[in-house]
Amino acid sequence: MRHCSLAGLMLVALLTSACTSRQMYDSAAGWRHHECDKLLGDAARARCIETASKDYDTYRKEQDQPPQ
Repeated sequence: MRHCSLAGLMLVALLTSACTSRQMYDSAAGWRHHECDKLLGDAARARCIETASKDYDTYRKEQDQPPQ
């Protein structure tokens, strides 16, 4: 189910070419936090929220790094 939501979000992102990547990332912040709220367990939820709360610049830096 989560893959369908992500695929839908990605499709909307591609179709909304007037928005910048930053605008799309920022506008999805509420959705990311909502998905974290669905997790059971405080530790997993805390990790999810930490990841979901990253600002765009931090996110891009991490994405641009080669996998280790």
